Amino acid sequence: INVGFNIWAITPEERGKHDKQFDSLAPTLGYLSGDQARKFFLQSGLPTAVLADIWALADIGKDGKMDRLEFSIAMKLIKLQLQGQPLPSSLPIIMKQTPTPAMTPSSRFGMGSMPNLSAMSVMPILTAFPAAPAMTSLVPVPTLISGPLPQMPSSLSVPALPNGNANLLTPTPGTVTPSILNSCANHHFAQMKKHTNHLFLNFHSSNSSSTTSLASNSPKMNASDWAVPQSSRLKYRQQFNSLDKLMSGYLSGPQVRNALTASNLTQTQLATIWALADVDRDGQLRAEEFILAMHLVDMAKTGRPLPLTLPSDLVPPSLRGNAELEKRRLALREEERREEERRRQKEREEREQKEREAREMELRRQREEERRIERQRELERQREEERLKELERREASGEAERQRRMEWEKSKRVELQTQREKEQSDIQRLKDRKRSLEMELEAVGNKHKQISDRLRDAKSKSQIQRTELDLINQKRDSRITDINSLQLQFEEIQRQLSRLGPEKQRLTERLLNLTQNNSSPLINDVKQSLCEKDLSCRKLKEQLDVLERETTAKLSQMEQYNREIKDLRQRQSQQQDVLEQLRRVRSEKLKELQRHRKEEEERKRKKEEEERKRKKEEEERKIKKEEEERKRKQEEEERKRKKEEEERKRKKEEEERKRKKEEEAPVVTTEATCAALTTYRALYPFTARNSDELTLEADCLIEVDESTVRETGWLYGSYRGNNGWFPESYAERCTNKYVLEINLKLFCVVCVSSRPLYSTVDEIELSDSGRFEEYVALYTYESPESGDLTFCADDVVLVTEREGEWWRGCIGDQSGLFPSNYVKPKEPDTANPGVPGKKPEIAQVTTANAAKTPEQLSLTPGQLIVVLHKNSNSWWLGELQARGKKRKKGWFHSSNPLCQVIAMYDYKAANKDEMSFQKGQLITVLNKDNPDWWKGEVAGVIGLFPTNYVKMTTECDPSQQWCADLLSLDTMGSEERKRQGYIHELIQTEESYLEDLELALEVFYKPMAESGRLTEAEMSMIFVNWRELIMCSTKLLKALRVRKKMAGERMPVQVVGDILSSELSHMQAYIRFCSCQLNAAALLQQKTDKSADFKLFLKKIASNYRCKGMPLSSFLLKPMQRITRYPLLIKNILENTPSTHADHANLQAALEQAEELCSQVNEGVREKENSDRLEWIQNHVLCDGVIEHLVFNSLTNCLGPRKLLHSGKLHKTKSSKELWAFLFNDFLLLTYTSKQFSSGPDKLFNPNSNAQYKMYKTPVFLNEVLVKMPSDPSSDDPVFHISHIDRVYTLKADSIYERTTWVQKIKAASDNFIETEKLKREKAYQARSQKNSGIGRLLVTVLEATELKPCKPNGKSNPYCELTMGAQCYTSRHQPDTLNPKWNFNCHFFIKDLYQDVLCLTIFERDQFSPDDFLGRTEVPVATIKKDQDGKGPLVRRLLLHEVPTGEVKVRLDLQLYDQTPHP
Repeated sequence: INVGFNIWAITPEERGKHDKQFDSLAPTLGYLSGDQARKFFLQSGLPTAVLADIWALADIGKDGKMDRLEFSIAMKLIKLQLQGQPLPSSLPIIMKQTPTPAMTPSSRFGMGSMPNLSAMSVMPILTAFPAAPAMTSLVPVPTLISGPLPQMPSSLSVPALPNGNANLLTPTPGTVTPSILNSCANHHFAQMKKHTNHLFLNFHSSNSSSTTSLASNSPKMNASDWAVPQSSRLKYRQQFNSLDKLMSGYLSGPQVRNALTASNLTQTQLATIWALADVDRDGQLRAEEFILAMHLVDMAKTGRPLPLTLPSDLVPPSLRGNAELEKRRLALREEERREEERRRQKEREEREQKEREAREMELRRQREEERRIERQRELERQREEERLKELERREASGEAERQRRMEWEKSKRVELQTQREKEQSDIQRLKDRKRSLEMELEAVGNKHKQISDRLRDAKSKSQIQRTELDLINQKRDSRITDINSLQLQFEEIQRQLSRLGPEKQRLTERLLNLTQNNSSPLINDVKQSLCEKDLSCRKLKEQLDVLERETTAKLSQMEQYNREIKDLRQRQSQQQDVLEQLRRVRSEKLKELQRHRKEEEERKRKKEEEERKRKKEEEERKIKKEEEERKRKQEEEERKRKKEEEERKRKKEEEERKRKKEEEAPVVTTEATCAALTTYRALYPFTARNSDELTLEADCLIEVDESTVRETGWLYGSYRGNNGWFPESYAERCTNKYVLEINLKLFCVVCVSSRPLYSTVDEIELSDSGRFEEYVALYTYESPESGDLTFCADDVVLVTEREGEWWRGCIGDQSGLFPSNYVKPKEPDTANPGVPGKKPEIAQVTTANAAKTPEQLSLTPGQLIVVLHKNSNSWWLGELQARGKKRKKGWFHSSNPLCQVIAMYDYKAANKDEMSFQKGQLITVLNKDNPDWWKGEVAGVIGLFPTNYVKMTTECDPSQQWCADLLSLDTMGSEERKRQGYIHELIQTEESYLEDLELALEVFYKPMAESGRLTEAEMSMIFVNWRELIMCSTKLLKALRVRKKMAGERMPVQVVGDILSSELSHMQAYIRFCSCQLNAAALLQQKTDKSADFKLFLKKIASNYRCKGMPLSSFLLKPMQRITRYPLLIKNILENTPSTHADHANLQAALEQAEELCSQVNEGVREKENSDRLEWIQNHVLCDGVIEHLVFNSLTNCLGPRKLLHSGKLHKTKSSKELWAFLFNDFLLLTYTSKQFSSGPDKLFNPNSNAQYKMYKTPVFLNEVLVKMPSDPSSDDPVFHISHIDRVYTLKADSIYERTTWVQKIKAASDNFIETEKLKREKAYQARSQKNSGIGRLLVTVLEATELKPCKPNGKSNPYCELTMGAQCYTSRHQPDTLNPKWNFNCHFFIKDLYQDVLCLTIFERDQFSPDDFLGRTEVPVATIKKDQDGKGPLVRRLLLHEVPTGEVKVRLDLQLYDQTPHP
């Protein structure tokens, strides 16, 4: 009876074996990639097309990778395919289900109920094949079936054997090696092994080990139960004896070969028979195995199929015991595996439980900390209330009153000092903002200029094309007229020809008649007339042909003109589209520029309003103080009043004398004061660094006394009532038409009703000659150019200069150029305020103001002004009234600026008329009518806001560029704020510098390289090592960014000296660049002088708006400028760092390194010959064998810049091979000549040399060599020996002197190399061994790093870890060729300041010939380690590496603080 089962079901045993196989393939995150699975599946021997179908069925998620379930499904399908079962069209649902154990027939029906049924045993899974061609053993698995027996399909039914039931045995362990197959194969079998060995191994081991075998449940069989017939046993026993001539009891492969090949079976069948018969897998056949093999041969010859696995009834009785033992062993192993999985699951659950408990504890600790802080705040609030009560009690007595007043005055002084510092910081921020706006304005101006140029070009092209189109239209019309006239002529000739045709016919007939009549005279006349007619006809035909040709030509020309017109129209439409687009861009830029200017003016007005209000408040406070003093001291007040009366009388007399003097000399000029003082205009902002210096703003005016004795480059002047020194390069001398008097007080005018134009106010006349002309703007003019004057339509402009199409004018405090066709002269009726029927508008001055420019009015309170025109920018044109004097026209401002406040807390709008804002935002105040609720604007939203949520300020504190915490700003001193500002300047300027380097690479280098105008050598000569400079700047900037990020977003940075000290030591790439800069500049100048095309090309690519008008030569100077700026920046930070600060020593060391680097750059520039020789070697020596790219003119790994010490020709002693040696300060390079292009010998370092040299051996590092003289130094043979690790080079020089030179120079360089490394190690050891007065130590173990960035061409790196804490430094050994190094490196650091010390971990790539490459950096503050450790013992942390795309490092940290309690 054949029992069927569901062949698609996966049993638990199969799933377990599939899981083991899945784990052996090293899955990544629980998945196998396509390449891993493909390599394994191909071992089955199935075609790739079939495997692709299996992959499509098994890949349930369609994600291109396999999990455990998908892998198990694929293994099951491969097994069924090997058995001959076709693949299903879709994946059966049962294969996706979790496998359940099946019941054995005995457990279901009883032991004796169905003795002839056989149960399916568990199917072994596919096992991985090793690379060596060895047979995979068949591992049996015990039958563990407890569920109902699945139905077996009819295709897998086993035919009944002669002795009864058809039972299949489980496989028996053993191996079939290729040596057995080789021994049992003749020349036919050798071919079979070549083609089918791998197929048989894959197919049979995959098929046999994964095929479902039927294990018999019948009682144990004895020898009589063997399925081989007795007759066959006797027959094949005799054959075995005849073959076993040595009586050894077994037959080898060659002995059985003839017997098996005589059966004429296929090679695959014979291989299967051998595998089934060799039960003990020893490569030999014993008697019973030989009988079994011949029995299987008989089965195959009769047509019966061979079993895939040996049935139990065919197993020889003597070999049946081992199979049962193997089953039990595998069952025990399976049980152990399950127990191990249960134990791991339990550990995982316990670990997760511990993590949850740890998180809960941390949450409870945080809540407890918050409650403690809240209690502390409550105590502070109570203390404040008690202090206030105490003050109230003190105020009860007079002494308390005086004490309170003194404290109040002291607090006011402190408040005023604080406010002064804050205003200074506000001024600095405004300067920075102005600088950024100027840069933006310059960029917008460049863009506008480009757009204007393109617009002009488009207009000119359009005009030219329009003109050409008109000419073509005229030509077309003339051609059409000619064609029409020719057509008329052609028709007229046709008509004449048609008229002459009948006449010709008539004359012909007449001629015939005359001929017949033989009338000679008449015939002659007729002939003559006929000839004349023929001649006229020919002429008419010729004229007709000419007309036809002309007509054809005119028509073709007309078609050509039509095509040209069509093309021109298309081009015109395209250019019109481009023009429209440019106009849109221009309008957008102009709108944006106008918006920026309005915002800037708004900020200025707010600042002026705040300053005016502050002064007013100061005056009010002074008045109150005077009133209190008058109450307290009546007698003093009387004396002061008398004194004030006398003072007023004296002032009145002085004013009277002054008025009389002015009446005598009505025109007052400033020439007298200008004789002693000279006006300068500030070009850049300057911040005073001490009390002797003068703080300046850009474009401000300074009065300078040039007669003062001064240092070179410094001027002494006054600005805003302050005197001091400032750099001469920061200002320029002004001409007389600029400012005559400086006063920053604002004024306000109040319009009043019409009144008689009488006044006793004196008029201040200016010394400017000539009367300004008034013009009215016809259109709005906006321009991004800094020197242009912008205005709106209908604004009045005072024209000061008229020259060509661009005039110069002014409006208020603005002056500049503008196009003359944008304005028209002002009409006389509008300019004259005395026109009948119109009442002039009168304004009275309430606040004094001095003119900043000659076009403005200098005003004093009480003066009357006739308003002539009101411009849109709050500047009005007026005429100052004064009795008996010449009236003065000029500009004056008409309104007060609004103030600005800064939000101290977050606020959310509760009503529609309110507005929301966040802490730190700047709010523009629009209305202050309500003292509790002001109206303001923030981020374009207008609404009401509470006044107790804000505080007064003119602008945001400049510290907010790096810090948003107002409380931390308030706690900082002025020195710390300056320090943070210089640190911020360092980071910002480094970012700008790096952007310039990358911009030069993109805008100049790439177009020059792609154009082919320069060779590769010339490009290298100009840009040298530009990419190395970018790498140096990138490393420094990334380290600074990491430090800023770890300190907290927009929070102050405490320590930067260690980063600067570390990174400046790796910036020797500047030495090579600066030393080659002269050659680069000379080559660039030579190319531009020789080739006008190259010069035009450079000018064209430099016109990019991002270059801001700077040529390539300016960018090439930036590295030199930057390297000299580092000492200045570090010095500024150091000067504002207290000597007790943790960063002071590091900054001092960084300053020394920066100055040393500058000196090395200068030395490199001086050593130009060495640099040129290194560049020559770079171009003529090919270093193909070096894994790392070798740049000769660069920095060595530890000796600073590379230097060429000696070079020359040497010979090998044995082979006399000619070598060219180059001795550097860090290694010796041996080369040989590979190419000699010229016939004569080329000398070394000859610029015209074209010889090429190849590296003979890997460079020999001088710290690993030992140079020796020969044993007999008196010998005349110039031989010497160089010993390098395990290799000895015996070289021969040209002379004894040359040998001595080589030996001495190699020894000196080697000693210097070794001594430098020794000093470096000793310095590092001393730095980390000095305990000083530390408060503890930090034990660090760097365990490993994972997924580092690859640097080498093979996708690997040689990483090592550098650990630093201030001056203490440790370095681990590098791990070669890995991205996941395991260091287990131990070190310890002494802790000096628990809250300032920071542990820095930096990963580098070890390079032999150049500075090490950066692979990532991370930092851990010691305070964070203490907080996380909190008595729990050592911590194990995984730290993410910053400034790189991938990588993390695992460390163990143990902080041990010393006992700080004093001993009795």
